[in-house]
Amino acid sequence: MTSAGRVKVLLLTNSVAIGGMEEHVRLLAQKLDRGRFEVHGVFPRAESVATFAPAFRAACDHFVELTPDRRYGLVAELRDAGRLWAYARRHRIRVAHLHSTTFAGETLALVALRAAGVRRTFMTEHLAPEGPVATRTRIARNLVVRLLTGVVCVSEQNRRRRGAAFRNPEGRTHVVNNGVDIARFTPVPDETRQAMKDALGIALDAPVVGTAIRLEPEKGVEDLIAAFALVRRDHPAAVLLVAGDGSLRDPLETQARSLGVFDACRFVGFQTDPLSYISLMDAFVLPVPFGSASIGLLEAMAMGRACVISFGGDGEAVVPGENGYWAEPRNPVSLADCIARIIGDPARRDAFGISARRQVELNFSADSVARSLGDLYVS
Repeated sequence: MTSAGRVKVLLLTNSVAIGGMEEHVRLLAQKLDRGRFEVHGVFPRAESVATFAPAFRAACDHFVELTPDRRYGLVAELRDAGRLWAYARRHRIRVAHLHSTTFAGETLALVALRAAGVRRTFMTEHLAPEGPVATRTRIARNLVVRLLTGVVCVSEQNRRRRGAAFRNPEGRTHVVNNGVDIARFTPVPDETRQAMKDALGIALDAPVVGTAIRLEPEKGVEDLIAAFALVRRDHPAAVLLVAGDGSLRDPLETQARSLGVFDACRFVGFQTDPLSYISLMDAFVLPVPFGSASIGLLEAMAMGRACVISFGGDGEAVVPGENGYWAEPRNPVSLADCIARIIGDPARRDAFGISARRQVELNFSADSVARSLGDLYVS
């Protein structure tokens, strides 16, 4: 404990886009017990995530924008690593938890923090490697792990994947599932939903298949569009609602036109709060071929949506036949079959939605994540 009776914890992310990792870190900053912890947030100076910085700032007791990685070149990386070192020394940080999307990007930041006297250091790699890793990278990463007090995995599947590529240090690898703030997810009034459908040109009784996702490579959205074209054969009134934006938006719209379903698609772009759009969806689909413990998925489940994912595995929030289905990755036919089983059976859809909400309440709340990590920080 510090002289003020609280442990000073630094949460650092090297975000390059606004997504689930950013929300995870914000919620952790917000939910950590202020009777035990003083929270310092470190967030990158980057145009791509600038709109998220105020939300993260508001969740922290102290906040600074630093970018100790290579995106702006070696000189800038070294400069900000020095500033991070100075910040940690000045504020007498005792615990640091670094968050990174993949297995690279925060080595110099970690070295700077250790040099500043931070002795308890943790790292979460939110996206474990999806395939083989070069030998040099594997050796370097295993060396970096030696500087850590612990590696935190956001799901059991994340732990297994990481262990296949790198060494999971025995006794220092911890699984703490992702979570969401349950209190945020209240039913959207029927009149609001009806007004949104009117504005989007969706018939009130039309089954809505949807997703909220960045339109980038490896997100599998092209598989969803191909699957939707198959779904429309038996469900011609169905509509596809896509909340999100990215570099593939134009190619995906072109694909929808080529398959003859563009008029049944609604691309609504990036939404700072997509929950009202998710509330319109009868089936929420996350078509990413590789993933784990998605925040977006947990949000849809908390909204009571029946879900289809293509990265199923033990420990995932979607339990086949209880609150949704697992489709085969990169398989539009499998994806279409799962979607059709939901939108073709309203009773099943409603039962899945109730079960999805209950699953998140019991096992994937942000409060439980913060308690578990808080205990880990001081154990």
